[in-house]
Amino acid sequence: MNPIKRYIIWLRRMSYSRGFGVQSPSAYRFIRYVISEHYPYYAYADLRKKYPTLNWLTRKRMELYFRMSNFCRTKLMVDYSKDSSLLADYVAHGCKMTRVRNVVSELSGGDTVDDSLDDVVMRLVRICPIAGCEAFLEKALAESDQSSVFVIEDISSDAVAHRMWQQLVESEKVSVSYDLYYCGIAFFDTDRHKTNYVVNF
Repeated sequence: MNPIKRYIIWLRRMSYSRGFGVQSPSAYRFIRYVISEHYPYYAYADLRKKYPTLNWLTRKRMELYFRMSNFCRTKLMVDYSKDSSLLADYVAHGCKMTRVRNVVSELSGGDTVDDSLDDVVMRLVRICPIAGCEAFLEKALAESDQSSVFVIEDISSDAVAHRMWQQLVESEKVSVSYDLYYCGIAFFDTDRHKTNYVVNF
């Protein structure tokens, strides 16, 4: 992305930085200590050496997934993308017990979406806007519960991703959601008041 455009996006969202103005304690903690955490985790340096050519947005997202895996501490992250190898490495550094399961690779082996999601707990899910993503979202929503956390990538730059994100924000199953411009994060804990936060990521 053009650095000037990045700066303009940052300026537009400057008032939404690091949880300023957020009244909910749980939402504030998530924004402050997961989305906007600037602590230099020990693994960041090692991962930057291992992947020196990552562009700024990919690295920013991967470090977010690192923090999210540390926050969620789930055994399984379900990923709907073309390749999960980079994600899996960052996630494993964030929480050693979390493994990443790529659904797209299973579908290429002849399984259907229903087959690939049998007995899968939808605790932490990433969905990228690629072929079949909307059908996967429908199935994942059906399998979600109050512990689920979904991430949709490219919600402001891809029409399909934006449509999926709006579906999540409006869903009765989703409570708190966070619009980070480059991706969106949705929580399914309906004990919390339904709110959509815009965050300067």
